[in-house]
Amino acid sequence: MIAIMKRYIFLGIIIIAAFLRLYNLSNVPPSPSLDEVSIGYNAYALLATGKDEYGTSFPLLLRAYDDYRPALYVYLTIPFVYGMGLTAAAVRMPSVLLSLLTIWAAYGIGIIIAKKLAKPDGFAYIPAVLLAISPWHIYISRLGHEANLGLALVTLGVYFFVDAAVRGNKYSWILSAAFMALSLHGYQSEKLVSTLIAGLGGIIFWKEIIKAKQYIVGAIIVGLLIAIPAIAITFSPQGMSRFSGTSAFSPDDPQVRAAVEKYVAAKQKNDRLGQIVHSKYVTYPSIFIKNYTSHFSPAWLFKGDDREAHKVPGMGLLYMWEAPFVVLGLIALMSSGLPVRIILFILVCLLSAAIPAAVTTQAPHAMRAYTVIPVLQVIEALGFWWIMRLLDNRKKQLFTFVIGIVIAGSLQTFWRGYFIRFPNEQSDSFQYAVAAAVSYAQKEKGNYSRIEVANQGALNQSYMFFLFYTEFDPGQYLATGGTSTGRFEAAHAFDRYAFGFLPKKEEDLKPGILYLYDIEHVPVGVRVIERFSNKDGKPVIAAVRK
Repeated sequence: MIAIMKRYIFLGIIIIAAFLRLYNLSNVPPSPSLDEVSIGYNAYALLATGKDEYGTSFPLLLRAYDDYRPALYVYLTIPFVYGMGLTAAAVRMPSVLLSLLTIWAAYGIGIIIAKKLAKPDGFAYIPAVLLAISPWHIYISRLGHEANLGLALVTLGVYFFVDAAVRGNKYSWILSAAFMALSLHGYQSEKLVSTLIAGLGGIIFWKEIIKAKQYIVGAIIVGLLIAIPAIAITFSPQGMSRFSGTSAFSPDDPQVRAAVEKYVAAKQKNDRLGQIVHSKYVTYPSIFIKNYTSHFSPAWLFKGDDREAHKVPGMGLLYMWEAPFVVLGLIALMSSGLPVRIILFILVCLLSAAIPAAVTTQAPHAMRAYTVIPVLQVIEALGFWWIMRLLDNRKKQLFTFVIGIVIAGSLQTFWRGYFIRFPNEQSDSFQYAVAAAVSYAQKEKGNYSRIEVANQGALNQSYMFFLFYTEFDPGQYLATGGTSTGRFEAAHAFDRYAFGFLPKKEEDLKPGILYLYDIEHVPVGVRVIERFSNKDGKPVIAAVRK
């Protein structure tokens, strides 16, 4: 009976999680993003032709906008595009399902830890509940993006690692190696995170590994067979171009450039101390430390303004009430009586997560440090457990009731912020107006010899939005050359559409051509025949003709 009740409780958690991730999925976020249309159309192209938009057969790296991202998520999207059509929901559905798998893995980790704690009643449900209602996890789970794939694969890898090392299920070594290796094909960040967790975890649990040596051999073989293609492509020129383009240590990075200027000035003044302070040997570690620690800033984790990347308007990545439980959880972790090796492994998972974001630009970055979420929820669960064990039954009931009220209030705030404010206030981030502009262009294209579309502002990478929304035949697209480059300055053309830079002066416009401009760049004196707006009513795209 108890086992049945436990299954029903967990099923209830999954139902709540699924509702928060599936509700109005097609319209929140308000439209498919720049990345989502690329993933969707390339899945559509692979389904139809076996090639991506560039004509590459079954690539391991998706070239996309010349940012060369792991392609595994694209392949997972193919069945959903086949069954649901080329839609935002089809691109997002794999991410939603992967997020539920992540919650299951977090629950499994909770069960293993619970058995090592004194009186661990209900402990395993806590990380699952926290992950189910997490603003951070819900936000990214509803995006058709490979970050959620990476998180799911690493969390599964960790679960099977702990299952093998702590519970002694030897076949789990092979499953752990498989998922960790697969994560290298999932998301760029996991190439560092999975390697660190697997490597340091192996050192921490070396005794268990020696005892299971025959299974470890199998795990190594399976892991290498899956990982080697990802490692090889990572160190290819295409793979390295991704890192060089996002490296925090690039000469183009503002922090590096400022340090170089100060170093040159110090050298001209023969200032030895200044040369040391602003040398790359001091500058690079300083940038890393600054970027790394920014991901553990309470202000970044628990607070947010109205337009912060990957945050619900006015909210942090975590609820404010989670802050004390993170602190208590860290205290509880050290005083819980858990085996030292489990404590060290949890800390490795926690501290590894921010490293990929620390060596890249735009720190702190919610997607690149995304792997930290399940670890934080497990630590918070320890904070809950630490309090509950100090209370008698009556106080436990009161504490649970109060927490339930707080969570209900937080979910109400989240609902207003995410499902109401977010799509209306941030539709420009998803280039919402492009869908209406494409629909208009399709309707009008028979009246013009050509339609020229800008490639900037609200029409950034417009060619891919047109391919996606028109469901343009991939075979026909490839037959006419496909995509040559995804860079911003690139020019593309298919059907009657041409994409690139448009005339800057009225006299340069030609008759018989419809032009779609970002509204900020419409030439002076040109007659605007149609405007296309974001959800907030602000016009951002203009259709003009001579």
